[in-house]
Amino acid sequence: MNAGRRDTRSAAELRAELEQALRGRRLSAESWEPLLAEFESGGALAGAMRELVDVAREQELELRWHQSELEQTNAGLLALHTEIDRQRQRNAFLDEVSRASATSLDPAEVLGVVARLLRRQDFADHVDVWTMTETGLLGAGDPEREPDTTTRAAVRSRETVRDGDHRVSVPLTAGPHVLGVLDLYRGAAEFGDEDVALARGVADRAAVGLRNANVYEREHELAERLQHAMLPGLTPHEELDLVARYRSATRGVHIGGDWYDAVSRPDGTVVLTVGDVTGHGLDAAVVMGKLQNALHAYALEGHGPATSLRLVHELLRGGPTTLFATAVVVEVEKATGMLRWASAGHLPPLLEAGDGQVRFLEAEHAPMLGINFEHGIPEHKRQLSPGSSIALYTDGLIERRNSDIDAGLERLAAAFTSASGQHVEARAEHVLRDMLGAADHDDDVCLLLCRWRGDSR
Repeated sequence: MNAGRRDTRSAAELRAELEQALRGRRLSAESWEPLLAEFESGGALAGAMRELVDVAREQELELRWHQSELEQTNAGLLALHTEIDRQRQRNAFLDEVSRASATSLDPAEVLGVVARLLRRQDFADHVDVWTMTETGLLGAGDPEREPDTTTRAAVRSRETVRDGDHRVSVPLTAGPHVLGVLDLYRGAAEFGDEDVALARGVADRAAVGLRNANVYEREHELAERLQHAMLPGLTPHEELDLVARYRSATRGVHIGGDWYDAVSRPDGTVVLTVGDVTGHGLDAAVVMGKLQNALHAYALEGHGPATSLRLVHELLRGGPTTLFATAVVVEVEKATGMLRWASAGHLPPLLEAGDGQVRFLEAEHAPMLGINFEHGIPEHKRQLSPGSSIALYTDGLIERRNSDIDAGLERLAAAFTSASGQHVEARAEHVLRDMLGAADHDDDVCLLLCRWRGDSR
């Protein structure tokens, strides 16, 4: 502070500044009134008091500057926290969309779940879902509905299209392909630029789930068609009613190892086989094809059930595969109704006698095919009564995660009994409906029904 500089302030101004400086330092009136009196008297303390006033003014200016900087910093931090929270909520919403898109492998269900989520989160008051098909856009819930110009523009441009402030159409794109469109509507609120950007993020995540569902659907259809192509058709017989059903697993796209077959010999015997190779995929399908063809050939050569299974077992043991299989072989003499059967680790056949009594043919059987065992394969026989029916099946029909095999066998017997008297075609559908229903099943299912008429005609 330069004490010798000329001070142009009046005494009243200096007194007011000094009074403010002293008051700002929280001095009581009794403390600073004597100082003011000394200052006005022009005594020796007056010069020092003037310097004190100048220092106080400079400090007050600096304090105001720091307060202004602090307020700006606090405002910036508050805005930053608000933005971080907004981004956190946005990312959480997009993560929820991703999870919702992965809850199903059915394309329609994927988009339905996303649409419900958008409405539940109040992002849109109404959502129209469109999926792209070979013939064009298909509206969810109403196949006859036609898309409007805004929806079509989103498909052509592959960009989000706004129709006013209350509607946006967002294409669902995966690579070069448009898989569908989401039409989003709001009533009172408007879609801002940030809302449009968020809608684009939702569509990108929904498109991933839709693409995965479409790929799964195509691969599952291909696997099912290949499986059906590998299974034989059944030759009609005058003495026997035959029907076979195959249902692929509703989860997964792997080709299964389940098979069935019916072979007619020249001597009037019909040989029925049902089997299941462990595992899924191409290896299981290859082994299944070999075993099915081998059992078919051995049956035509006239080998009995036990011998046929022994020969197939040796074939499997001598091959390069590490897979195993279960199988049951049943012979029915059409002229006499004599039944012979043998099993290698397979579930027991289900027999309904001509009088309507239902029982499983529980009998000694061999281990699974491919497992090293030395003893022979036991063979059994039974005389059928006219009108008797036999059911051969694979484990996918009865096994469930929440129950044991015995409970599944009881359910099968009950379903088979409740359809007694129906034609084999209707009976097979009834059994499948009772056992599988509309629920998903993790394994393939084979069901082969045979009814020997005998002299019941």
